[in-house]
Order: sequence, then C-alpha cells, then structure tokens
Amino acid sequence: MKIICESDNILSEELKLHLTRKLYKNLKARKTIIYVNDNPLETYKNIKKGDVITFEYSNTHEINWPLYESNLDIIYENDNYLVINKRKNLLCIPIKAEPKSLYQEILYYLNNKGEDLTVSIINRLDKETEGLCLVAKNRIAANKISPIHDKMERRYLALNEGIIKDDFGVIKNYIAKDDKTNKRYITNDKNIGKLAISNYKVIKRLNNYTLTEFKLETGRTHQIRLHSLLLGNPIKGDKLYNNGDGNLYLTSYYLKYYDYSLDKELEFQIDPTWILDVK
Repeated sequence: MKIICESDNILSEELKLHLTRKLYKNLKARKTIIYVNDNPLETYKNIKKGDVITFEYSNTHEINWPLYESNLDIIYENDNYLVINKRKNLLCIPIKAEPKSLYQEILYYLNNKGEDLTVSIINRLDKETEGLCLVAKNRIAANKISPIHDKMERRYLALNEGIIKDDFGVIKNYIAKDDKTNKRYITNDKNIGKLAISNYKVIKRLNNYTLTEFKLETGRTHQIRLHSLLLGNPIKGDKLYNNGDGNLYLTSYYLKYYDYSLDKELEFQIDPTWILDVK
C-alpha cells in the first residue's frame, strides 16, 4: 500500500490518519516494516509532507472450502472491489449443511485471474434475497469501507402482502436471535437485541400488494422481513416468517458506496427479477 504524507508529522500518527484502527493494530502485531521514500523507518520517527509511505500487507490465507465455477453476474469491478448481483436461494457464506455459496464462486473467479484470495462480502444478503452485494477484494479495501453504515447506502424493493397505509415511515426497535430455532424476533429490550432501523416508502399500491422501498440504517439478519411483519404486511413468498412458498420478493436493488481508491462515490441500480409481476 502507498500513502502520500499530507503534512509534517510523526509516522505513526500519519498512518492512523489513513488506516482504520483495526488495520493499524494488525500492522503493529505483525511487525510490518514501514518504508518512507523506500527506506525502512521506525513509526516514532518524524516525516515530512510529500514523503511516500509504503508497506506490504499479505492477503493470503487458508481456504477450507472447495471452489467451484458459476456464472457470476458481475456489475462492476476494479482492483479493490466487486459489485455482484447475487441470485436467489444462494448463501453468501457456506455452512456444513449447504457447502455452496457466493463466497466460493467469487474465490474461484479470482483464483482463475491469479488474484489474492482474501475477500469480504460487505453487505451479506439472506439466502432467499437477491440483488447487489459489495465485495472487498483485500483486507485493506474491507477496512476502508468501515464503518459500513457511514460509507454505504443500501435500498431494497419488497412486494408486501396487503396495503400499507402510510406513505412512508421509520421503524426502530431491537432484533434478537432465538437460539433454539435460529430465527429472529423483535424486542424493545436493548440488553437482549441489537438496534434495527428501517426507513420505508410506498412506491405503488396494487390490488392486494404494496411495492415498498426499504432504506436501511442498520443491517440486522432478517431485518426487512421482521419490520414488514410489524407493519402487518409480510413479504410475498416469505416461508420463514409467514406462509409463503419460499420465492421471496425482496431485492437489494440499489447500492452506493465510497471508493477510497477512486476518491468518489459509486452507485448501482438493478431491476428485481420479479418486477414484471407488479407492472
């Protein structure tokens, strides 16, 4: 990684301006050699504006899952990030019961290109949810997108059963996990659950359904499903929390994030596979 010093400073303080706390701690723990103008330098030493700071950060790690080929729907790619349109009924991360996932497909793709195999799926989607996923191709890129909710905007389209009365609103509560079933539930007890905030807006009212946009301020598991239930309008096809057929009408359709390597925001938008059903 290369950093241009912005002012006269101590090397350690300049690094902290450009790196996340986690990455800086990792560099120290690994005793990474830091170079200034191609010469190794202790982090307590002084540096000057315009000095070039460089260091090597290994992205290799052991892969414990088999890799396999698939037709990845890649919306965008650069040296640090991928934006992928995940299909329905595919896990983001593999589990023993279902050892195939988007993660392995991404690794297969990058392995064939001869790239490093350290990736992080920044906004993981439920298995049944389709749509846009942001993937960091290395640890530095992953750290740079933190905190996620400050540097990403995510919007979803859902087809909710029944008619949602209010044109827009905000749902704020806490979501906890049921250890017996692995399902989630809403609680007002912050000591049990994690804060969940969803902004919703009605896009279109149909005879028996409502096309709704959800903009997330948090990213809890099953957040949109549970907040839809709270409205009294479960998402069409939701089998886990309602009596749906499993064909979930929920899509991560809009994604905007700040790309540090380009020093600008990028935004992407797709149509849900089911959108023709409501037009």
